[in-house]
Amino acid sequence: MRALLASLLLALGLAGASAHEQRIGPRGGMLVDAGSYHIELVTSETMVEIHLSDAQDKPLPAAGFKALAILAVDGKSARITLEPAPDGAKLVGKASDALPKRVKGAVQLTAPDGRTSTGRIN
Repeated sequence: MRALLASLLLALGLAGASAHEQRIGPRGGMLVDAGSYHIELVTSETMVEIHLSDAQDKPLPAAGFKALAILAVDGKSARITLEPAPDGAKLVGKASDALPKRVKGAVQLTAPDGRTSTGRIN
């Protein structure tokens, strides 16, 4: 009976945090899972940054990664290509219009080995 109740509460989102629940990252952005990676999406005016970390939240260099952010902005879809920053610590891209601090959408991440994964930002 307890197992059934726990399953029901989890399905309804009323119990405990799941491994894929969004949380605020160290830079103030939304931190989500994308496959075996964690990504923190940070927006500032027209700039988008993705900070990568592994499953233990250890920072990863952005070299060899690329990403596409598809964000909902003012009821429209904005597609932003992200490439490694010159310092190699993050992926960066520029939107054509101003972005809100909190956005919704998805990020498709492509690892150096060609594998892709997606993180959803709610």
